[in-house]
Amino acid sequence: MSQGYEVLEHTADIGLRAFGDTLEEVFTCMALGMISLILSPDSHVSSREKKHIKVTGYDPESLMVEWLSELLFQIYSENFLLSDIQSIEIRVPEHIPADPNGYLVSATISGEKFRTETHKFDLEIKGVTYHMLKVERLDSPEEEPNHKGKWQAQVILDI
Repeated sequence: MSQGYEVLEHTADIGLRAFGDTLEEVFTCMALGMISLILSPDSHVSSREKKHIKVTGYDPESLMVEWLSELLFQIYSENFLLSDIQSIEIRVPEHIPADPNGYLVSATISGEKFRTETHKFDLEIKGVTYHMLKVERLDSPEEEPNHKGKWQAQVILDI
């Protein structure tokens, strides 16, 4: 495992599993894991620019799909490469079931515009799927043999 995430083998696509002590940490690790798949290891992305993004969902899983999809939009449509997540806050509704957009990720990300001289893509990710998608709080993470955090998420990415 590296930086709170690991790559999962999948027959046609590629998966990621992220771990953390908070939901925010899991969303951060998942984002950084996805970026590490897209960019070649020798690409250096600076933190020249900051952007504030918000996405909503009806549950933690849909929120994860919206979060990662927004980051893919930033890469492929806005030519903005993520280098770091400066701050991230996740709002969970007090009452469940909640309104359809009750879950919210609000984050400040840093990065820079794509430059051919310093950035190279290793992998094109077409989208985030709901296949095998999980975002869960572990009941007793300390009792697990491979304790990695209180939260865990898993996602399959379409390549």
